[in-house]
Amino acid sequence: EDLTPADWSNLELYCVNYSIYRKAVEDLATRGFSIVNSQGSESRNPALSAKADAERIMIKMASLLGFDPVSRRRNPPETEEEDELDRLA
Repeated sequence: EDLTPADWSNLELYCVNYSIYRKAVEDLATRGFSIVNSQGSESRNPALSAKADAERIMIKMASLLGFDPVSRRRNPPETEEEDELDRLA
């Protein structure tokens, strides 16, 4: 199914959050799951939250855009086949 202008804002949200996700994954690979904060103690890397938030938004947008099999089954594309009502017109 082709995307329409009505889908563009959802696609943009998907793309922006994919970028955030990739940066968070890179940060986690570089610095790990915990970091030393400004007070000198160890704390959870904020990239974990950024990654999780981006994943949630990407999953939602993917569903709205029909990127996953479940959403495609729920909203199958319309076909060009004529039905009874079309033939009566």
